[in-house]
Amino acid sequence: MGAASAQSSVTLYGVADVYAGQTKTTLTLPAWGQEMPTAVAVRPIPMRKIVNKDTGFKSGGLQGSRIGVKGVEDLGNGLKAVFNYEMGFNAIDGDLANHSGTGVGFGRRAVVGLEGGFGSVLLGTDYTPLFNLLDASSVDGLSSFETVSAHIYTPRASGVHYAGNFSGVGIQAFAGYNKVSETESGAWGSYNETTKEQGYGLGVSYANGPFMVGVAGQEFKNSYSDSDPSSFQIKRTEAAVGATYDFGAAKLFANYINARLRATDGGASMGKLKAEEANIGVRVPFGAASVMAGYGHNRVKAYNGNGDQLGSAKGNDWVVGANYAFSKRTDVYARVGRTDDLKVKAKVANGREIGSYKVENVAVGLRHKF
Repeated sequence: MGAASAQSSVTLYGVADVYAGQTKTTLTLPAWGQEMPTAVAVRPIPMRKIVNKDTGFKSGGLQGSRIGVKGVEDLGNGLKAVFNYEMGFNAIDGDLANHSGTGVGFGRRAVVGLEGGFGSVLLGTDYTPLFNLLDASSVDGLSSFETVSAHIYTPRASGVHYAGNFSGVGIQAFAGYNKVSETESGAWGSYNETTKEQGYGLGVSYANGPFMVGVAGQEFKNSYSDSDPSSFQIKRTEAAVGATYDFGAAKLFANYINARLRATDGGASMGKLKAEEANIGVRVPFGAASVMAGYGHNRVKAYNGNGDQLGSAKGNDWVVGANYAFSKRTDVYARVGRTDDLKVKAKVANGREIGSYKVENVAVGLRHKF
């Protein structure tokens, strides 16, 4: 068959998710603000509390509201050309915005590539293997109310992406690289500076009937160097394991995430952060309705450049809720929960609590997929 006979299709799709609710954020800090006297180690710590309540109609409860366009062209011999461009929008006021909430564009997903028996190879910005694993193994699918912290994983990456499934074994991988160099020269001498961004990741999963299990890991490096000489690098490493099991009467979800953030200057350590989370959940269907519950425990530790621990934080998150489906594309939902719960302790305070951060949610919403 000639190129003129190739079959192609283009699909417009989206999600409109709106809810009414309240987000209450509570921040507790030492009363003297930014400076902590050494005397705090031997006397009670005076504290102050800041409470913010955001009540009203909002967009993107269970899923971020979005509009996307995707297409496929049959090139013959099992090979297809595919593309997918997806942008976020505010379903309350109609404003367009990418996934970070700033600017207009197809920031949620922007890929083009080839697909066949080997899987798919896509170029552009796509979801990372670790994000996909957490989304599949979280009881609320990484919603705004999920116990999985949005700060512990990197959801998207730019570069080349691979995905394939072979007899229940799923493989996902990506690699990205970007380097910008600038050189100045003249009678006075020369100067150059270089910035680099690079990342790579791999995920492997296995699904058989009601059971799914997977692992994923990824690493990102951002670095800067010049001829002064000066060099600076931030490296973020993330790993996760997740699993689900559908008993029919109930479906169980579980995952564990471990993240490391390291900073170096001229090769010398400036410090590091260690974060980890464990989350479990259950969803029970009742015909067109379902109820769910999730619980998560998180912990963060901070270290200076010498490896000495500066402080730590830990907390417990939870969410309960219900859904009712009018159809395959339209449902209503209710959620109550607590996310981003952290109680902070510092070595300078003799290991005592010096602050806390807590976010509580109440929401009732409507979601429609088209």
